Amino acid sequence: MAFKQILSILLGIVFIVFAALQYNDPDAAIWIAIYLLAAIFSFLVSLNRISQAVLLSAFAAYAVGAVFFWPEKWEGLAIGGGDIKNIEEAREFLGLALTSASMLTFALLNRSKARLHPRKPVYRQRKWAN
Repeated sequence: MAFKQILSILLGIVFIVFAALQYNDPDAAIWIAIYLLAAIFSFLVSLNRISQAVLLSAFAAYAVGAVFFWPEKWEGLAIGGGDIKNIEEAREFLGLALTSASMLTFALLNRSKARLHPRKPVYRQRKWAN
C-alpha cells in the first residue's frame, strides 16, 4: 500500500470520528455533512477516483470556511478558559483548517489522472488461418 493510500484511509477514519463527535452540537447537521464529505473525498483518494480539480475546490471551500470561523479572540480550546463563543469558533476553525490542509495534501499527492471508469481492455484481433 502506498503512502497516499494509507494517509487517505487514516484521515478518512479521523473525519468519520469527527463527524460522530458532532451529534450534540446545536448545528450538528452542517458539521456532520462537512466532515463526512471530507471522509468521502479521503476514501476516493485512496481508490484514486477523484480528480485534482475537485480536491483543489474542496481545499478552497474549507480554507474559506476556516478563515470565516477565525475567532475574534483566541482563548484556547478548553471550556472554562474564556468565552464559550470564542472557544467554539476556535474548535471549528481548527477542524476546517485540518480538512483544508488534508485536501491540499491530497491534491498535491494526486498527480495521476483519476479514472472514474476503468479503461476498456484492448483485444488483439487474430487472423484465423483457413
